[in-house]
Amino acid sequence: MINPTLKIALVTADDAAAVLAFEQENRRHFEEWIASRGNDFYCLQEVRSSLEQAQYLANAKREYHYLAWVENEVVGRITLRGVEQEQYHKAFLGYRFSQRHGGHGYATAAVNAVVSQAFNEFMLNRIEAVVIIDNLPSQAIMRKCGFTEYGHSHASVFRNGLWMDMLHYEKLNTVRPA
Repeated sequence: MINPTLKIALVTADDAAAVLAFEQENRRHFEEWIASRGNDFYCLQEVRSSLEQAQYLANAKREYHYLAWVENEVVGRITLRGVEQEQYHKAFLGYRFSQRHGGHGYATAAVNAVVSQAFNEFMLNRIEAVVIIDNLPSQAIMRKCGFTEYGHSHASVFRNGLWMDMLHYEKLNTVRPA
């Protein structure tokens, strides 16, 4: 069950100010795990432009970008990329959540909600995700959400001057349509 204070919604360009505040507050935390987007990203027009692109991709049924809200504050972002609704019926999951809001179950609830929608509304059969090997909180989220580790790629991402290993996770839709 989703935490009653948590709301999950597809992004809109009107969310730009809230997303910018979220990204600015968590920039240092996020850059521990992902490559920096550079200073140019952290302005309202750039964020608005990225959200407009996300809306376009959702309308094309190629990617879905969600925000996790608690009251009027963005606490996380969840994405389904590489959506393939024919033949493969899969997508790649990504997410990042506010450091300040960690430990409240928001990430687990949001990932579960997005995966449920992917299986039940988009009729996907498989969701995949990758996690940097030293990101223990993200590995815990994968396990709590019922993902299974199926692979380990060595030196697969360059982060903060080092090549890092990645763990590969999958979750299959156990209730497939006939």
